[in-house]
Amino acid sequence: MKQYLKYYASIYVIFLIAIVVMGTMYINDLPNVMHEKIGGFPVVAKDTAKDSTTVAADLPIVKGTLSPPVDVMKYLNPTPDLVDKGKSIFTMNCVSCHGDQGKGDGVAGVSLNPKPRNFQDLAGWTNGPSITMMYKTLQEGITNRGMASYANLPPEDRLDIIAYIRTLIPGYPPITQVQLDSIDVLYSLTKGVKQPNQIPVKLATEKILQQSAGPDAKIVNMIKAVNTGKTDTGAVLLKNITNDLTKAFTVLAKDTTWSNNEAALVRIFANDPVQNGFRARASYMLSPQQLNVLHAYLRKLFSLQQ
Repeated sequence: MKQYLKYYASIYVIFLIAIVVMGTMYINDLPNVMHEKIGGFPVVAKDTAKDSTTVAADLPIVKGTLSPPVDVMKYLNPTPDLVDKGKSIFTMNCVSCHGDQGKGDGVAGVSLNPKPRNFQDLAGWTNGPSITMMYKTLQEGITNRGMASYANLPPEDRLDIIAYIRTLIPGYPPITQVQLDSIDVLYSLTKGVKQPNQIPVKLATEKILQQSAGPDAKIVNMIKAVNTGKTDTGAVLLKNITNDLTKAFTVLAKDTTWSNNEAALVRIFANDPVQNGFRARASYMLSPQQLNVLHAYLRKLFSLQQ
């Protein structure tokens, strides 16, 4: 009988040790368990990731370059090798949003609104599917639809991308010599494109403001015009997206490229807006119609100070 008691006592001790070991393992694994589904509903752990929207990204220092001349006429009838090169560049730069087949279903475009362009559907394009408009889109972007500019790519790479996209489905408008001549004249492709030196926007702005001990008479007059134009739609829009008119007008006066088109104006909003005198979300606060009104208002305001 005593032998049986010793036997059961040993089993009891082993059972207790097993319970302690299993309990310790469960507690150590508790953080992972919290990520599993409980009762059919996921338990969301506290998000410790930093909010990247509060981090102001800036441009790096880049030495200026000269893109080699482009033979634009070879895009009248692109060779298979040229199309394959365009496909490679498309894969590296465009697939994340537009998808492998160019249907606008890339993983990075899932959360975008509006969705990325479906290149297999020729309806509803903002700029149109002709080669001239496609090049304009890659050069300038379409900021109010989330399409970034690809002016950082060499002109030939942009034309190669277009050549590949046009092979995804039949029906794209035919390419003509007149269209290619138009692109060449507008962007000086056969002469080579000079990319100027680039410095961080914050540094450039600081230098601009340092060179201006105070606002000159023209800026003072423009600020006065904005503040007195209470019923002027352009003045109201400008005040809504700025937090320092002196800084904003100083930057706009030094970099007049914004007067060429609305996309260039939005780029100034987007590049370190607070440092430039604009509100942090200035580039997202305006509808296309409001942006058009503001651009016209600013051009008129600056022309009156000539």
